[in-house]
Amino acid sequence: MVIPVRNDAPYLERCLRALRGQTRPPDEIVVVDNGSTDALPAVLARHPEVRCVVEPVRGVAAAAATGYDAARGDVILRCDSDSVPGPEWVERHVRVLIAAGAVLPAGSSEPHGVPRGREVVAASGIARFGPRHPRLGRVVGAAYITAYRLVAGTALGHWALWGSDMAFTRQWWQQVSAHAHRDAGVHDDFDLSFRVQPHQRVVMDPGSVAVVSWRAVVSPARIRRQLRMAATTLLTNWAEERPWQRWGRRLTARRAPGQGGPR
Repeated sequence: MVIPVRNDAPYLERCLRALRGQTRPPDEIVVVDNGSTDALPAVLARHPEVRCVVEPVRGVAAAAATGYDAARGDVILRCDSDSVPGPEWVERHVRVLIAAGAVLPAGSSEPHGVPRGREVVAASGIARFGPRHPRLGRVVGAAYITAYRLVAGTALGHWALWGSDMAFTRQWWQQVSAHAHRDAGVHDDFDLSFRVQPHQRVVMDPGSVAVVSWRAVVSPARIRRQLRMAATTLLTNWAEERPWQRWGRRLTARRAPGQGGPR
């Protein structure tokens, strides 16, 4: 479980309390301090179950990658500090990845699920804005995540990961970590989605819900910054592989499953 944070102590406190109430508690919680100057130490002192690592290079991409590198479990879950995961959030992500054959059940040496088609490497959920105005938050969250996945999916050729509510296998991260961009100008979740290879796929799980702060949709400055980062992420990855080339590789892999590998 990885949570990057910078000067978001009140939100982090709320997130950690939600994680304490999980039906399946996370095996570990790694908070990545990305240069906080607020009350983060006080929050961490109230949550001794948390392991804190420091990433001095500013930016969520660098902080998240440091957290993934530090994670020890077979499944790496990720949310943001302003996320409020539902009580079955951890259990559901693990169950979905086990059912897809991405990871083994605890104590088992055989896959629980029967993998079909492309290899599943990750799962991602949906957004609700809140906790204020929950009904409106449900509608706006659905519109927000739909727009993101339509735009991102067109560029990717598959479902995009959403950093506030996602999980992936540690094995996959180890395969792609060297290729993930860690500069502050990119969206780390969108960029990580580009690492999904033609023979791999992301499961989109509409039953996995994370309530997130309204900040993403009510702050004009934040919206401009998010759009600028999305453009940078696209241009950075298109410089390495044009979208028609990516689509072509995925279509070829669909006709010949099992081909491909990490770049």
